[in-house]
Order: sequence, then structure tokens, then C-alpha cells
Amino acid sequence: MSQNVKFIASYQATTHASADEVWALWADINNWKKWDSGIKHSEILTQFSAGNTFSLIPQGGEPITVTLKTVTPGKEFSDEAVLPFGVLRNIHRIEQLGQQIAITHEVHAEIEQDAAGFFGKEIWPHMQGGLPESVNNIISLVTSK
Repeated sequence: MSQNVKFIASYQATTHASADEVWALWADINNWKKWDSGIKHSEILTQFSAGNTFSLIPQGGEPITVTLKTVTPGKEFSDEAVLPFGVLRNIHRIEQLGQQIAITHEVHAEIEQDAAGFFGKEIWPHMQGGLPESVNNIISLVTSK
């Protein structure tokens, strides 16, 4: 049995925006493409709560099913997608830092060894590179109101 190859990336930015405004964007899965250019379409047919699933189509990709693993309103949520070549996990957090909040997005990928070369070359750079853009887009959306 081969070992999975792990990829981890994280990005954090601070803002004077309110945690509630950021949370509202995160909980509105049907409109994630407004702040994440890597998403072509996303749709949830149920509540934004742990255990529920939603569909997501990445730009240039096939539809995937994603499960909300944890949801702590106003603070954090995590999700997981089990794919043919491995598992992708996302963690989104809001932390109060004095008068500001810190917004963090982490991505953890555990990829089968046979697919790790392709993943690392063709998929991971886009995922990793999209973290700053998506977090900063969220900040722009909530501070431009």
C-alpha cells in the first residue's frame, strides 16, 4: 500500500470588516464564484451546517460533491471532497484580533502517490495560488459596502 503525498497551504489577511459580513459570504455557497475565481459553479440545496453536502464545479473541471465537516457560525467551517485520486480539505477561520479580524483559508490535500506528480504540477499551483486572491476578494467585497 502506497503512502499518500500531503500538500498544505494557508493564507491569512486582516481587515476591519465585521465577522458577520465575512460569514455571510461564506455561508452563501451558491454565490462563492463572486469571490473565488477558481469556482465555475457551486450549489447547496440544504442548510449550511455540518454533515450537509453541496456541489462544486471548479473552472475547467468536473462537478464534485463536497461535505461540510464542521460549522461554527461566525467563526469557522471546514469541508472535504473525496476525489478519485485523494482527499481535499478546506478550513476557513475568522479570529478577532483587537479591532480587526483575521481571515484564514487553509487547504490540505492528501493525494495518492501515483497521482501526486500530476496533482503537484497541474492542480496544486492553481489551488495554492488562489488562496490570497479569494481571501482578498472577500475583504474587498465586505469593505466596499
